[in-house]
Amino acid sequence: MFAFTFALSRVYSNSYLEMLKSIPDLTWTPGVSRYFLDESIQLDKVKRVNQVSQKTRYVGTPPASFSWLEQNPECLKVDDIYSCGASWAFSSVGSFSDNRCISKKDSARVSYSEQQMISCVSYKSGSTGEQLKCQTSCDDGSAMKVVNSVAFQDVCSGEESIMNALNNGTIQTQMDTHQDFFYYTGGIYKHVFGEYEGRLMVIIVGYGEENNTKFWIVRNTWGTAWGEQGYFRIERGTNQCLIEQQCFLNVV
Repeated sequence: MFAFTFALSRVYSNSYLEMLKSIPDLTWTPGVSRYFLDESIQLDKVKRVNQVSQKTRYVGTPPASFSWLEQNPECLKVDDIYSCGASWAFSSVGSFSDNRCISKKDSARVSYSEQQMISCVSYKSGSTGEQLKCQTSCDDGSAMKVVNSVAFQDVCSGEESIMNALNNGTIQTQMDTHQDFFYYTGGIYKHVFGEYEGRLMVIIVGYGEENNTKFWIVRNTWGTAWGEQGYFRIERGTNQCLIEQQCFLNVV
């Protein structure tokens, strides 16, 4: 899997916004996010792995609702990637940091280096286009401590598998984004209309149900000023925006 990025400066359309607001029984609230009034973002144009990855099915009877935001809020952190365009790195490292904390492998949440991942896998910086050097030692010359995952498991083998896998930690996934997603301000998102914009790597942290609509709780990388304090809910069980197609539990 690889990524490349394109600049995306949001230009809001009042007519488009009014069309969204006029849709009956919409489960989410369209509006203008103040985040995009100040930021020009980049999306990852991530190609999905061509070969079918081996799926790991987690079985059991999951609870009706679950959230790491309630269970271990101190282990979760919302990042803001600005124009970096590396949600793939932030979601991978972010989930790793979450799960090291959740499993008590770290006594408190450690923010591991996304930049080291970007530099060491030969991607260019989204903001400058510069290829940065993979470091082998710390800035002060001391030895760099490296901590590795035990494994990545593709747990997207059904809704219940994802629900059960969440008991072990947060889950990295990717979703297709469309124009209407950038008008999301809260509620349970479901794509209604608008052009395809790119792919975004995000982190599933829980699930629930509201007014007979099932949802995933997902962490984005656009700061706490966006969505529901940096998170969004999206319809669950329908592979909305391909969010349930391929997702990975970072086993620490």
